[in-house]
Amino acid sequence: MGLLDGLLGQVLSGALKPGHEDARGPQGGQGMGGLESILGGLAGAGTGAGSGPSMGTAGGGAALIAILLQLLQQRGGLGGLLSQFQQAGYGRQADSWVSTGGNQPIDGDVLSKVLGAGEIDRIAERLGVPRHEAADQVASALPEVVDRMTPRGELPSDSDALVNRALEMLQQGRR
Repeated sequence: MGLLDGLLGQVLSGALKPGHEDARGPQGGQGMGGLESILGGLAGAGTGAGSGPSMGTAGGGAALIAILLQLLQQRGGLGGLLSQFQQAGYGRQADSWVSTGGNQPIDGDVLSKVLGAGEIDRIAERLGVPRHEAADQVASALPEVVDRMTPRGELPSDSDALVNRALEMLQQGRR
């Protein structure tokens, strides 16, 4: 994801070191969905040449990460958001993000259909970009975020707690 990867690395660097403990115990990158491994993977993984959101400022990237995490919070966690994609007819794509294979892409139009025009408008306003650009940025980043939160090909039981902790870390990084 280019700039998005680097931004996450900067925002989260030092927040959790290998072997560091948070309220859930040792992380060390082990176990299903450990916050360190999820966010470390997001910060270090690319989505391939020419893909991913194109943002002009690091602040836009932090806003995009926060928006993705907040979407998960507001839509019933990973399971709730994925269910929305399934109900809209995009279950194969959503399932691919969770599985251990490759991620099937979606475009901004699909995202708009699933989330609704009002949600995309709010995201665009927060990012300070046109509606279509906001939809494309979120559509490009969302599969990778879901993929990184499901490293074993299934929804982690603690995904809601992971999303909340990641948002806390982003907010602390902005202070």
